[in-house]
Amino acid sequence: MSERIRKVESRLKEIVGEEVASLSDPRIKGLVTVTNVRVSPDLRQATIYYSLLSGENIEGAREGLQSSAGRIQAAVAAQTRLKHTPRLRFEQDPVVENVSRVEAALRKLKGMREDAVDE
Repeated sequence: MSERIRKVESRLKEIVGEEVASLSDPRIKGLVTVTNVRVSPDLRQATIYYSLLSGENIEGAREGLQSSAGRIQAAVAAQTRLKHTPRLRFEQDPVVENVSRVEAALRKLKGMREDAVDE
């Protein structure tokens, strides 16, 4: 990956994170954190990965982000010097979901081990 793409990804993460935090949509207010950004080699597409507080409405957050994508993209256009503003696509960060699964499995194993010790 080129240095330019890394810089663009970093800048997009910063801009999108600030914009998401300032949104007033109740589906995402204070619940969404931008965790990562991946940009296509031609800089025309950007995938924004986000995480939610556990137990929150996943589908509602996705809909809220998609409905705000135009406003967020306009902010990206205003704050960057790119020939083409990347089209933004929002996806829930799979890493966060995997970490939650691993933590749940570890808690289960710990509980099983404690039960075996008590016997």
